[in-house]
Amino acid sequence: MALSTEQEAKVVAIINAFDNGKKISDLPPAIGGLENYIAEVQDISGESKQINFYNAIATVNKKMAVRRWNETLATPVSEAWGNLDFLRDLPGVLGLGAYLVKDDRTRRKLDPTNHYKFQDGSPAALNGSMGQYMWCWNAHYYSFWKEGNYLYEAVSPNQIDRGECYRIPAGGVSALGAGIIDRTNNLLCSLISDEVRYRGGNNNAAYDDTHRTFLGKAATGIVYSTFSTYARARGVGWDANWYVGQAVPIYLIRIILGTRNSQAPVSTDKDVNGLYQGGLGNGVTTLSSDEWNTYNGCYPIIPTASGVESGDGTGEISYDIPGASGVFKNVKIPIFFGLKHPFGHLWRMVRGIQINVGAEKTEAYVAPSLYSGFDHTTIAAGLIKTVEIPRADSYIKKISMNKLCGLPTETGASASTYYCDQLWSNTSQGLRCRLSGGDAGDGAAAGAGASYANNAWSYTDANVSAPLCYFDEDVIMQ
Repeated sequence: MALSTEQEAKVVAIINAFDNGKKISDLPPAIGGLENYIAEVQDISGESKQINFYNAIATVNKKMAVRRWNETLATPVSEAWGNLDFLRDLPGVLGLGAYLVKDDRTRRKLDPTNHYKFQDGSPAALNGSMGQYMWCWNAHYYSFWKEGNYLYEAVSPNQIDRGECYRIPAGGVSALGAGIIDRTNNLLCSLISDEVRYRGGNNNAAYDDTHRTFLGKAATGIVYSTFSTYARARGVGWDANWYVGQAVPIYLIRIILGTRNSQAPVSTDKDVNGLYQGGLGNGVTTLSSDEWNTYNGCYPIIPTASGVESGDGTGEISYDIPGASGVFKNVKIPIFFGLKHPFGHLWRMVRGIQINVGAEKTEAYVAPSLYSGFDHTTIAAGLIKTVEIPRADSYIKKISMNKLCGLPTETGASASTYYCDQLWSNTSQGLRCRLSGGDAGDGAAAGAGASYANNAWSYTDANVSAPLCYFDEDVIMQ
């Protein structure tokens, strides 16, 4: 077939380009900074694109742990991105694990394999006499951003120059995943004790000598806002599950484990890059609501001492719920670097977030300062609007980390897609408290990202508690 004049010209151009091509060894040396050069790369579709050479190297070497999710896909599993060595080392960099923290907020690390002794080997008491039993982190920065089809989440010890970056002071939340009340002194605690003054549930003494005892269990049946009053009685920097303290372990689960599905099966194997994979299992949520209600009216069912034997481990621990005779049911306790029950068992009240259910939309606000407190009775001046949330029960498709609120903005997912957790929400007007994580009767709908937005601050529930939290410095939101 004869070529046209235009086609012949293209063939000649191709031949000339080939003849004039150079080997890499024939190219002149690069002069100037790396920021002046670009390189050709291929994306996952095979399409060629350019990238700034300096930015590419800086990203790989930067001390920043990053995961990203392709938002065109429903999978909860992420891709690791950037400096994989730093992502692998992140738990150690952040000092994740259990500590004893005194009221002046000084802390002392517990042994990572045995929480009944300190890291130096000396004995440690978890009964409150040596401090509160807390799960802690070092100061760091968290950011998220959207780029193309990808949503990125990142953590670094240094300020992150991408997205919406927040500084998180050193702090911690109860290692128990729930709150203990010192009923003698009206203090919110995080400790392990069978003393009567720390009796859990609704303080029902009639169960003391039975298999359903509330001794050694978390406190519930308390007005939501009272948890905060009892926590702040410890002094400056303490509260009951301040929303930033709620956010930290939840975004770390996503970034370190690489999945939004916290209830995915536990994997004891790392991936090819030596990174964590899999989730924390179903947790206590395999207990049905009917079983739980029959057992003790949906009050706390897992002793606070259960799971301590795992140290700073990650995965799940088996627990046999005692019956009147023998075992009532076996369940699993989810554990994330020593943090027990990051979801399931009991709902967790979240302080510092105000949800206003209006006639046409539901708006969420956050308090700008931990130290300045939070008035849950009004939409006070200075509160910062973060998002609008859906107004019906459904599985969560998108969660916003704007101002670290961690609230759903879009639903329509399932128990195995996107965030894999449910939002409970309605149109009944009024100010509402956010509850997080789900309870033992919620099954697959529970999880680290689950939210409940239907209850007023004046509510009390058998299945709602609030873990103690603290920060070394004020948590400022602007």
